[in-house]
Amino acid sequence: MNTMLLKKKLLMVSLTLVGAFSSSLCLAHPGEESRITIELENQGNFKAGMIPFAFQVFDSETQKTLSDKDLVETHTKILHMIAYDPSRNEFNHVHPSFDGKLWSTELNLAFNGSYFVWAQGQLADGTEFSTYAKANIVDGKPSLQILSLGENRKATDRLTTLELDKTKIKAGKSVMINFKVTREDGQKPKMAPYLGALAHVIAVSPDGDELIHVHPMAGSGPNTGMIHATFPTEGDYRLWVQFIEHDELKTIPLSVVVTK
Repeated sequence: MNTMLLKKKLLMVSLTLVGAFSSSLCLAHPGEESRITIELENQGNFKAGMIPFAFQVFDSETQKTLSDKDLVETHTKILHMIAYDPSRNEFNHVHPSFDGKLWSTELNLAFNGSYFVWAQGQLADGTEFSTYAKANIVDGKPSLQILSLGENRKATDRLTTLELDKTKIKAGKSVMINFKVTREDGQKPKMAPYLGALAHVIAVSPDGDELIHVHPMAGSGPNTGMIHATFPTEGDYRLWVQFIEHDELKTIPLSVVVTK
């Protein structure tokens, strides 16, 4: 193979990887294999409610805890944190700050059980990470029952409705899903960027320990968009779609079934 052809192929691979990382953060079954881990205060045990939540971010490659100086902004924030309960009904998306010693934020964790708590960001060297720990919640509401979510491609939050099209989704295959935003009160939707993107989509696997975070592209018409993602395993996925509409942050809970 001549040198020029090899350089062209390497460039194509490089561009493909850049496109993938800029649109999605996904890491299945991280834990011990993840370079970046989060270490919770209180050994991961908390009383239910609005919890002051503190933690450290550790880099196993450099053997150091990370501060805000070790990270760069992604979608207008230095660190993203996503938390949900095992039933995939309760949902938090917040942005911790660093006080010189610990990262901290507040999470509203109301139900008993072992919540997934993810941290997502980018190191100064360009490495993106997505890793989770478990937060055990006690003295709260009884745990929500874990049920199959099935297909639910349309939902409403405060008069704003989002509906996915009927595109079939197969495990391990790239898929493009179109959606449309409408209003229940007859007004025209008025969308604005949220954290530097049209919307943020969080998708969670049936067992809870695979997370996909993608940013939809604008669609072919007004108030439409397109989600480009790959769902790694079969089963029912929970989706939370977040966007600004009429100056309010809306969170739309949906679910889709991924087949073989």
